[in-house]
Amino acid sequence: MFTTKEIWEAGRAALGLATPAAPAPVVPPDPIATSPDVFDPSSFDFKPCPYRIHFKNGNSGEYDGAALATTFPFDVAQIERVEPVEDVGA
Repeated sequence: MFTTKEIWEAGRAALGLATPAAPAPVVPPDPIATSPDVFDPSSFDFKPCPYRIHFKNGNSGEYDGAALATTFPFDVAQIERVEPVEDVGA
């Protein structure tokens, strides 16, 4: 199905009539990306060692730093902290 606006614009285009330019949509800044307490993986220097990622829901896990440097697959708004895993007893 087509909307009335789409039909109207298609008709104007078929007749060669100029279609008025629509104003560009105003995109508000992303509050998560601009928040100072949100983890920014692009500014973190991941080394090729394991890292423990602590999430705001209380869970955590260990992940390879080399892979995290290439692709960060987590929602940055849910990250509490990232820290390298230390070798205990070495």
